[in-house]
Amino acid sequence: MPDALPWIRPYPSPGTSGRPAAGAGRWSVLFFPHSGGSADSYRHLASHLSGDARTACVQYPGRAERHREPLFTDLHRLADDVAPAFARWRGGDPVLIFGHSLGAAVAYEVVRRTADQGRLVLAVSGHPAPSHLALPFGRTTVSDEQVVHLVRELGGIDAELLDHPLLRQLFLPVIRADLAAHARYRPGTPPGVRCPIVALMGDRDPLTNPGSVQAWQELTRAPLRVHTLAGGHFFTNERPEEVAGILRLAMTFPTAAAPPSAEGSGAGAVGLPGRTPPHRCPPGARAGSNGP
Repeated sequence: MPDALPWIRPYPSPGTSGRPAAGAGRWSVLFFPHSGGSADSYRHLASHLSGDARTACVQYPGRAERHREPLFTDLHRLADDVAPAFARWRGGDPVLIFGHSLGAAVAYEVVRRTADQGRLVLAVSGHPAPSHLALPFGRTTVSDEQVVHLVRELGGIDAELLDHPLLRQLFLPVIRADLAAHARYRPGTPPGVRCPIVALMGDRDPLTNPGSVQAWQELTRAPLRVHTLAGGHFFTNERPEEVAGILRLAMTFPTAAAPPSAEGSGAGAVGLPGRTPPHRCPPGARAGSNGP
């Protein structure tokens, strides 16, 4: 929607020009990019869902058509800006929010700021529960070469951009600023959301492990669904069909956020099936759940 710009960029869907298809109850999927990423970074993954949902991506400042704007330095201020745009964009249909790496933290904070969490599913990818976040550089100042080394180690298309001197000059400041903001991030209070959480991780991702991903359960009283896929940090690029299959499955969940708990934690039970039927899992993905 135009009133959600410049924060949310819609992806065109076949025959819809990025607008919701006719019919109540159609799902929408909103992507939140990783460090150094932009709305273009998730166009390919979104294309696998174009027949299933309206798709769009958050566009952070300081890149693409927003390159003249200052880069963000604080995830909480970023979430403060994105949350009202999300409220205008979502309409009344169910929404799946998908964030990868840095984007998972931003997506979580946006959901925390969303009063109406009914008909929402939060999908966090390549990111531990916020309290378990431990980036390699922490809050220390690092050199350009250290940033480049980390990007190469994690993989992804951004690593290829850094091989070209001109592109490196353009993209390195963006990646560095995003990584610094991510390293400074501490989860907001009160913690927790009232919607289901689906967590995805790569089995060779150096930034996550089963325990740190399972800890997302601490942030919702709704069931957590964990999917482990073969791959490194950017398994989303390596296995887009499998990731899209997991997201389609998530869009079959009944969603209805419960009122906040009496303790004021902001978490509540929702009507989400406690276990993933094994035959519904995409090939190559392993699903787990600690839900009832």
